[in-house]
Amino acid sequence: MLDLAIKNLLENRVRTILTALGIIIAITAIVSLGSISTGLNELVTSSTATIGSDVIFVMKEFDFSEMSGPPGSFEIELLSAEEIEDITAISGVERAVPIIADQFGGLFELDGLDLDSVDLFGAEDLSFEEGGWPDNEDKAAAIGYLVARSRGVVVGDYLTFEEEEVEVMGIFEEGSGSYDLVVLIPYEYAEEIYDMEGEAMQLILKPDDISYVQEIKDIINNDMDGLSAMTMEDALAQMEEMTGTLNIMTFGIGFVASLVAAIGIIITMYTSVLERRRQLGIMKAVGALKKTILKQILEEGIILSVVSSVIAILLSFFFVDILNNVLLGGSNLALITPELAIGAVAYGVILTIISSIYPAWIAINTDPIKAIRDG
Repeated sequence: MLDLAIKNLLENRVRTILTALGIIIAITAIVSLGSISTGLNELVTSSTATIGSDVIFVMKEFDFSEMSGPPGSFEIELLSAEEIEDITAISGVERAVPIIADQFGGLFELDGLDLDSVDLFGAEDLSFEEGGWPDNEDKAAAIGYLVARSRGVVVGDYLTFEEEEVEVMGIFEEGSGSYDLVVLIPYEYAEEIYDMEGEAMQLILKPDDISYVQEIKDIINNDMDGLSAMTMEDALAQMEEMTGTLNIMTFGIGFVASLVAAIGIIITMYTSVLERRRQLGIMKAVGALKKTILKQILEEGIILSVVSSVIAILLSFFFVDILNNVLLGGSNLALITPELAIGAVAYGVILTIISSIYPAWIAINTDPIKAIRDG
């Protein structure tokens, strides 16, 4: 039966190729767009694993939904020196680390902070490809591997921010997660570069004890106007909401592409059934069971979908590589996991089976006498 299904597909090469192309486009679109959501989830999950649940992030209140548009198009209001002082004075706060942040080059970010407090970000054990950490007194930076690669710099070279040249003192090893995308400089140097005095975009708090986390959050959220405090778990929930929007967009594009592919499959299978009515009639006349005919029709669809889906996965790796290196600055943010690839193949098979139901129903209900006479 399997060899007969392959023979029927090969006999109508043009029709088979056009139908396969529809499946390939649908699966490639789903996997390529889905890889971005997968990569974002992986990045957030790895960040959550390195940053403790007792760390609190404080910022000016803003709506995540307003952060649409290209990177850098949305500016978060700064925390004033007075607000930072009031937050630091809250009972139970052990350390308060202000951060000055600025996006550049699309996905990259410069962070000015106390480099003696990188343990709050799970960065104290980061390994270096070259060099090492600058001191807080240095006018220098430790940078991510992808930043170094995209800017073509090594230790001893300079990067320019706000017309200020920053010496590269260390480059993190490749595969350092979110730290592949950052430039870290001392807070006081960031103040000088961005002409600030005690202000910050974000304040990181370390409580005396994890039991104080909720109390400190409540004080900031309820008693301090215009401020928002969250833990990494809270940030993860908001990121999941954002990636959920991306997933909806992926589903919409995938649905349209799948609809086109499904129509192609139905036409191919239906035409194949009509062309083989005499053959099907003879099969039924000599005693072929309905399930035998059903199996033959579905086998054609499954073979077509599996081959097309595998080709689509291979093409997706190519497009994701372009996406990472051209559109995302060499970040490897888009990620095709085994689960995504297997799920895409399974989706292609299920789509084909569903689309083959009507042609298969026509085939198993063929009147053998009429089919042989008219065939």
